[in-house]
Amino acid sequence: MCIGGLEVRIGTLIATLLIPSLFGSVADDLDSAKPYDIDEAYQIYSLLLPREESYGFGKGTLVIQEDTVPHALESACFDVKSASRFKDALADYGSAQKRTWRLQRRFQIEKPYELVSSDAINLPFKEKGMDGWQSFYKRHPDSGGFIILSAVGFNKTKTLGVVYTGSSCGGLCGLWRFHLLEKINGEWKEVPGVTCEMVS
Repeated sequence: MCIGGLEVRIGTLIATLLIPSLFGSVADDLDSAKPYDIDEAYQIYSLLLPREESYGFGKGTLVIQEDTVPHALESACFDVKSASRFKDALADYGSAQKRTWRLQRRFQIEKPYELVSSDAINLPFKEKGMDGWQSFYKRHPDSGGFIILSAVGFNKTKTLGVVYTGSSCGGLCGLWRFHLLEKINGEWKEVPGVTCEMVS
């Protein structure tokens, strides 16, 4: 999954053929999903969302998938030093991915946004495959696509965090990656240590 050569081509294949169905795999659990109510998680999301929207996103309302995506932890995506330092947060991240959570309207961002279920997002792709993007954009004009978020893993003091995010904007348009974050002087900052991402 790391950028470069074959890994990017694999990322493109996944983005083109599999991502809509993967995102939809947790939709059946959304009715039973618990509301996601961790304040620090929304602080982190609010920091990262403007960066996600800068990748291919339009001028309209952001579309954010309402249910969290339980993306599996990939140890190869972190350098050795960060994997050790964020050990507790990474373990908590793994535990948090065991269920689907329902995101709440608690993002502190300037741009308007809409929380949309994975069922609604994936319906046009189930009906038309990758041609579903045309239907998606009819429903969400100028949105620039949609964003997925995992639940956040924290250390015990909630000063270190790890999260997975993704931006899908077309059949060959998207970016998916982990983020490491540290709370410094009361504010969350993204820190280095992630060694791979998937681009299409």
